[in-house]
Amino acid sequence: MLVKHQQGFSLISIVLSIVIMSAALLIVTTSLVPRSQHNAELMYSTKASELGAAVMDEIVGRQFDQNSGPNGGLPACNSPTGEQCTTISGLGKDTNPITGVEESNRTLYNDVDDFDGLSGSVKDVLGNDLAGIYPNFSISIEVFYDANLDGKPDAISGNRKRIVVDVVDPSGQHYVFSVIRGNF
Repeated sequence: MLVKHQQGFSLISIVLSIVIMSAALLIVTTSLVPRSQHNAELMYSTKASELGAAVMDEIVGRQFDQNSGPNGGLPACNSPTGEQCTTISGLGKDTNPITGVEESNRTLYNDVDDFDGLSGSVKDVLGNDLAGIYPNFSISIEVFYDANLDGKPDAISGNRKRIVVDVVDPSGQHYVFSVIRGNF
């Protein structure tokens, strides 16, 4: 008489395979979570660099100083044929000499130091809110004379202004962009 052997899995082997599979799944999951956080940081840094470059382009596209000529900055302020450059205390939004009204709209900004002190939510050159494209991002801008290129404000006006744009992403990370604008 032939004895037939039953084939199949025992309860112990099934439970053991479930435990091994859940341990493997736990290891894979914990290794992927940091990658997803890294991807979010990468997205934030990409958007911050895009935003910083756009804001910096907008600022650098303006003339050096209120008292510089509009045609490539000629005549340059502080030159023998030009007027004196804006004093340190005069950096920031200019006041219209005819109306006596301060520039309140970015479309009226005509020189780089008009942006000094600008901060808050992200807006385009026309003043339209860009919160839909850059949600929870903010910027702050500082413009100061930096003749010796040490990154610190000088006590006297000169022929170089440092423009510092600080972009803050939704996680609170700061991305600082800096450029020197010369008086040529």
